[in-house]
Amino acid sequence: MEERLANAEIYCNGKKTTGIRLDVVCDVDNDAVAARFFREYGAMFVAGNGVRFPVKCVFANDSEVQAYQSSASPKTQNIGGTTIVLQESAMNALQDAISEAAKKNLRITPRGGSIGAKRSFQDTVDLWYSRFNPALVYWTGKGKISRRDADLARGMNIQKQVAQVLEWENKGYYFSKDLSKSILYSVAAPGASQHIFMLALDVEQFGNKAVRDILAKHGWFQTVKSDLPHFTYLGVEENKLPSFGLKPVFASGQKFWIPNLD
Repeated sequence: MEERLANAEIYCNGKKTTGIRLDVVCDVDNDAVAARFFREYGAMFVAGNGVRFPVKCVFANDSEVQAYQSSASPKTQNIGGTTIVLQESAMNALQDAISEAAKKNLRITPRGGSIGAKRSFQDTVDLWYSRFNPALVYWTGKGKISRRDADLARGMNIQKQVAQVLEWENKGYYFSKDLSKSILYSVAAPGASQHIFMLALDVEQFGNKAVRDILAKHGWFQTVKSDLPHFTYLGVEENKLPSFGLKPVFASGQKFWIPNLD
């Protein structure tokens, strides 16, 4: 397995498993955002089958993202009338899944347009602010966040702003679209989206179990708890995922594979 997974080892429950070595990409001991990123999105670091991993789990700016994406074998394809970009191995597996689904009179198409797959750094920033700004206004209006602290947060660089939001959420002031859960269940922190790594696809037919089963057969799994349309290419057989340090959790009647860090 180490032959096809770069830098092979992460530790879950004290046991070494195959995957990307955590300290290579995520400084979870000193960076709260990186630690939270790995907990929420880290399943992708066990992906195989030619996947190219980044050297860090949170990109700081657009130039870093562009440099990584151009080196990660991007492949462009029109899927159901929408042009999307994924890493080549992920796209090939998706096309195989689409072909199998078609034989059963099922469709697999992107949800939300082209950004249902590859996203730029700015795409992730825009999505972040679509949640951050309304929630900040709400909690300020409720008197939970002072206007002074709100103004300070608006002026922070994006990395410090993310850390501040996570600190507020620890107090119960959630920044998701419906204000009921963490913003990270709604959008990724800027520079940390699996879509940036071109390994994620939001699927229109996510509610159809037959579609989910076909995607899983071809290495595509739900890996972000509560983000129902979001699938991640892992390129690994489902029955082997526990040996890679992932565990299944269930939400809204659907199964998600997440890092086993308990």
